[in-house]
Amino acid sequence: MSSEAVFLCVVGVIAGCFGLVNAVQFLLLQKKTARAVGTVVSIKMPNPETARTRNSKWAVVSYEVDGRLVQSGNRIQVPMTSQVGSFVHVRYDKQEPEKLYAFSLGRMAVAFLVAVVCFFIVGLRLA
Repeated sequence: MSSEAVFLCVVGVIAGCFGLVNAVQFLLLQKKTARAVGTVVSIKMPNPETARTRNSKWAVVSYEVDGRLVQSGNRIQVPMTSQVGSFVHVRYDKQEPEKLYAFSLGRMAVAFLVAVVCFFIVGLRLA
């Protein structure tokens, strides 16, 4: 097997494991969490704001739980277009409403798609 095929297999395995771990976490914690629409309160970026590539935005979000306003105790990643005051969908722990979870069905689907494509390309090269 060539080094490119080995590399694609490793990427496929990592992507598949990432998707699988996220799917299992989602299924196990689904009943312990609830969804809400929150408002971005503050944003931090690990790199300077002028750096658009390889950068991300992490936000503290406030949202309503059982009639009271809660502010997240942890930051979640939000789209680069988000600003303070933007609305985002969040999933929080029912027992500890300040704790947010970052489940994304889209991220799981992309991880599985990357794994399938990698193994498909390896299969074509070996055939």
